[in-house]
Amino acid sequence: MKDIISLNRQFLIMAREAAGSKAGEVITGLPRPVLDRLANLSIDQIEAIAQGAGVSLITFRLSEAELTRLIDIQESQRAAYSLAVVALQKR
Repeated sequence: MKDIISLNRQFLIMAREAAGSKAGEVITGLPRPVLDRLANLSIDQIEAIAQGAGVSLITFRLSEAELTRLIDIQESQRAAYSLAVVALQKR
């Protein structure tokens, strides 16, 4: 459970920082209203959410086929592929 709390804390802090970016939604997978709320949270509030959630707040955004493709392509192409998959999901 400590690992989930730590991951949640790190994700929420990263999302709070990404909220100021136009790419925040693509980077985090979170909708703009959620990012806007996170942008205004204190570290204490983020810590309370991280500790109290009880589940991972990070979701995997690739299907099994997309993950297989990601594994199979050259390392230098992985970031571009992931970004393309996520961008297509936003449509």
